[in-house]
Amino acid sequence: MQRLLFLPVFFFIVNQINAQSVINELLIGNAPAESPAAVHIAGCASYQLMEVQDRQSPGYMDVSNDFMRQMKDGVSTVKNQRFDEDDIIVIPVVFHVVYNNEEENIPDSVLHNQIGILNECFRRQNADTVSMRAAFSDIVGDSKIEFQLAEYDPDGFPTSGITRTFTSVEHFGGILPYGPGQNQEIIEWVNDSLFYNFFRLTNDDLGGKNAWDVNRYLNVWIGDLRIMEPQFGNIEEQVYFGLATPPFDNLMNWPDSVIQALTPYEQGVLIHYVNIGANNPNSFPSPYTVYNGIVKTGKILVHEVGHYLGLRHIWGDDSNCSVDDFIDDTPNSNGSSQWTCNYSKNTCVDNINGIDLPDMIENYMDYSGGSCQNSFTIEQIAFMRHVLGTHRTDLLSIGGLEGTGENDITVYPNPTTGTINVELRSNLTDIEVSVRNLQGQLIDNQHFPDGKAIHLNIDQPGGIYFVEITSDDRSSIVKVVKN
Repeated sequence: MQRLLFLPVFFFIVNQINAQSVINELLIGNAPAESPAAVHIAGCASYQLMEVQDRQSPGYMDVSNDFMRQMKDGVSTVKNQRFDEDDIIVIPVVFHVVYNNEEENIPDSVLHNQIGILNECFRRQNADTVSMRAAFSDIVGDSKIEFQLAEYDPDGFPTSGITRTFTSVEHFGGILPYGPGQNQEIIEWVNDSLFYNFFRLTNDDLGGKNAWDVNRYLNVWIGDLRIMEPQFGNIEEQVYFGLATPPFDNLMNWPDSVIQALTPYEQGVLIHYVNIGANNPNSFPSPYTVYNGIVKTGKILVHEVGHYLGLRHIWGDDSNCSVDDFIDDTPNSNGSSQWTCNYSKNTCVDNINGIDLPDMIENYMDYSGGSCQNSFTIEQIAFMRHVLGTHRTDLLSIGGLEGTGENDITVYPNPTTGTINVELRSNLTDIEVSVRNLQGQLIDNQHFPDGKAIHLNIDQPGGIYFVEITSDDRSSIVKVVKN
């Protein structure tokens, strides 16, 4: 059982090369110039961040661990509470391009390419699935989760699903105020300031772009995540490829102090502008050129969306075979693949369906090269769908409804004492309305030949309910809270 905990922000860390490794070298306990010719991986900052969060809000680690255990139990005992396993879940995406120069102002064609890659990977329709080793063929699958650019903005107006914001901020990783020999000061700066710097991307007042309703859209911010280090020869250090926040909704049993510790981190994904899409015209500059053939595949966002939907790294963020990711069908590993595709890697002895499987470098939640990543496991898929059914409940639509799942529908009052009104912007026909509780049990089902206004009464105890409105081939679900 994993002993690491669910954290407020996941970070995807890059190898550092030569003297460019100022921060990464310190994160792994080296002096910046200790091994100038070596290639190091600083590791994932998640555990360090959890320690920072736990110091700020004592008890954070305990409740985070409980949350992950509860989610795991929920997957194993009440799978697919809100929807059938064959339902196609559609998630609306908005890309916020925040640019300081035209190089960072990513073309629409790249963003459309990225949406296509997300869909191929999550539906397991990508061509490179043929490279999956036979040992894993029985434990991988199609998540039946799809993504589309939002067609309506939060005010209901048509949109391309792309926003563009010019910024005066050149480095959202910040400007390191320390120099050689100030190692402890640099570590403290990373703990205290670095995460704040990145999340400036999500704030109009800090040079970024405010989120669209995080409950209704997957917000993806694209910008320059490098850190400027003036006292180290104006190094522009690439520490992270991207980062994602896990679900915050429906954490009603968490202490207020813990919830407050999460609020500075806007929900969504932040990604370095070079890492978006497989047809991105930008490349990593020296000394990071080695990564151009490894991670510029569009799969970094696949990995980050996996975090956004609750998944952990498959090696459990610790060099220890006893540490797992809360997913039973991902083989244990004593560390990441370090951007390689080593098919002979088998670092831990485990038992999955009676077999000691090798390290699963094909998994999107490893740090392996994009050329070998091609699948999620069946239990990872169940976990993500469970998160969508319990902690990102307003985000999805089912059955391929255009838009966000709520654009054509207004449900009020919400919260309610029992009576709710459903207003439809379109005069639909052959309407079926179903109400289910949090366990997926059908509470009410009614049919209406047509209409734009429907009145319902939830004659049930207080709690969370889901109202599904279906007409022809269109379907949408809205979460309702009854007091």
